[in-house]
Amino acid sequence: MRNILKYPLLFCLLLLLSSCSGSQNSKDKKIYSLQPGKGRIVIPIDDNTNCYSMSMFSYMSPEGIPYLSYENEQTNELNFYRLDSCKLSHKIKIAQEGPEAIGRFIGHTVIDLDNILIFDQFKISRINRNGKILDKYNLITDTQIALCHPPTSKVYAPMIVQDSCIYLYQALMYSDKPYDGDALERYPLCIKVNMQTKQTEKLPLTYPRLWETENENGIFTCSRDYDGTNFVYSFFISNSIYVTHDNQTFKKYPCKSQYINGLPKNNYPLDIQATQKESIENASYGNIIYDKYRKVYYRFFQPACELNKQDNIADLMKTGKKFSIMILDKDFQVIGETLFPENTYIPVMFFVLEDGLYISDNNFQNPEFNENVLSFRRMELTEQYEN
Repeated sequence: MRNILKYPLLFCLLLLLSSCSGSQNSKDKKIYSLQPGKGRIVIPIDDNTNCYSMSMFSYMSPEGIPYLSYENEQTNELNFYRLDSCKLSHKIKIAQEGPEAIGRFIGHTVIDLDNILIFDQFKISRINRNGKILDKYNLITDTQIALCHPPTSKVYAPMIVQDSCIYLYQALMYSDKPYDGDALERYPLCIKVNMQTKQTEKLPLTYPRLWETENENGIFTCSRDYDGTNFVYSFFISNSIYVTHDNQTFKKYPCKSQYINGLPKNNYPLDIQATQKESIENASYGNIIYDKYRKVYYRFFQPACELNKQDNIADLMKTGKKFSIMILDKDFQVIGETLFPENTYIPVMFFVLEDGLYISDNNFQNPEFNENVLSFRRMELTEQYEN
């Protein structure tokens, strides 16, 4: 220090450089991305199991064994695979006839391996691993049937079980008259089923004001997840997400993809084929899922694209063509977004484990597609500084 003080000009220069360096670092912004890692889970399946499912969820047992519960629409069965050994653990046949009949089902939630909730539109059945019905909960509120959205993973809206209550979200009923903002704000969004009293009620929370024009009437779908405190909703036509902790009021957070200009289109033609084509081509938000291990949310997005004559619409209705994943921190701020390559992944088939987010890489257009396996690639959450 004495030597430096002998040269005051040199000392001032060093101090200035140090100050500039610190100032520059303070302006650096940390951004995150998801990159395909080396980790992969490949599970052989039998001839009676389809390699695509609309409803699959991961479950961690108290013993620390990770499972994948997988609905097989072909056989009306719920398959359980161990994700540590990549082998089938057991299957549960969901009866369609007889004293334990539930019928065709779509959507489920695993409380534990002997307490599984099965959704079949008008009721929820709680069964054990042998398919025996332990209890039933009718989805009726004030003598009216609640139009609950199926708790699937394709549209990620799992049944949330909290304090012996089941939370589902209520889909908007089809209407010949367009919904305006006032109508949306009168329509209950959340359904609560008390498993002890068997009572079903519509909570005060209603749909947010998603648009203002009077001639909009199209896709009202949303995805919803729960982080232990907040229910977070991703409406597919909104550049924002909506967060509630009490199911009475929302707080709105901007969450716009960098790959969209303006707003997602909400008007769709009445023709089914034209609707399917536009649902693939139009920009749209998708599922939102919470990663409890890294304390972040992932919001999926489908950028606008154009279909080619050789594109298979039936396959693309399952896989989509393009997608990105936005990354949100615990304060619901966007901290990164990753665009993924076409014809490689199935973005609606995913789960989160302690070592990362896994997404199916068994796309029908992928040269490595194999109908005899379930295949998932681990995505690594990486960070870097942006000047």
